[in-house]
Amino acid sequence: MWKEILKLGLVGAFAFLFLGFINYAPTIAVVQLVKNKAYHKPPKIDKWNPTQKGIGLESGTLVKTEDKSFLLIKFLDGSFLRVDENTTLEVVGENPKGNYSRKVNIENGGVDFKVTKVKGKFEFTTPLSVATIRGTEGVLFSRADADTLMVREGEVDFFNKISNLSRTVKAGEIGISTKTGDITTRSMTESERGRSEEVKRAIEKREIEIRGKTGEGKEIKIKIKEK
Repeated sequence: MWKEILKLGLVGAFAFLFLGFINYAPTIAVVQLVKNKAYHKPPKIDKWNPTQKGIGLESGTLVKTEDKSFLLIKFLDGSFLRVDENTTLEVVGENPKGNYSRKVNIENGGVDFKVTKVKGKFEFTTPLSVATIRGTEGVLFSRADADTLMVREGEVDFFNKISNLSRTVKAGEIGISTKTGDITTRSMTESERGRSEEVKRAIEKREIEIRGKTGEGKEIKIKIKEK
C-alpha cells in the first residue's frame, strides 16, 4: 500500500518537473536601467507590472513607458535598445543554435538602437513598416501617419507594408515611410545629424551604474559599456 502511494508520488513529482521545464520561457533581454515610470507585461499575463532594473524579459513581453521616462534594454546577443517616453512595444526572440532572432514590434513611440553583428536577424516592425537591421546604430520613431528612421552607422532595409516598396537607408541618411505607402530616403541635414549624435551622446553618458560593496566596505560604481 505504502509502496504504491510512494510510486504515485514520485511519478507526480517527475511529471510536475517535466511540465515545468516544458513551459519554461527563457529570457531574451534584461532591463539595464529604468527612469521614472515604466511597465512590462509578460505573455499570458493581463496585469501591467512596474519595471525595475535587472528584470528579465521573455519572448512576447510587452513594455511601455510614460511621460519623461525611458528604459535601457540589453539583449543577450549584446544589442542595446533605449525605449523613449510614451512608447509601447513587444520584444520577441529565440536562440536556435546560436542564430539569434530578434524582433521588436513597436505599437507607437520611439527607440534608439545599437545592434550587434551576429548570426540571425534583428527586425523592428510598426503598423506601417519593417526595418531589418544589420549591425547598425540609429533611431526609429513610429507615429500614426509615418515612421521616421535615422541611421548613424551601417545600413537598414526599410519596407513599407502598405505599398510593399522598400529602400536601403545608409549611414547619415533618413528614411520616411508613410501611411499612404510612400517611402523615401535623403541625407540628414546638419541639424538632424547633430540631433542624432546628441541622442547617442546622451545615452553614452547616462549613469548606468552597479552599486555594491567591496570587501573593504567601500561603495563601488561600475559603468556598463556597450560592447
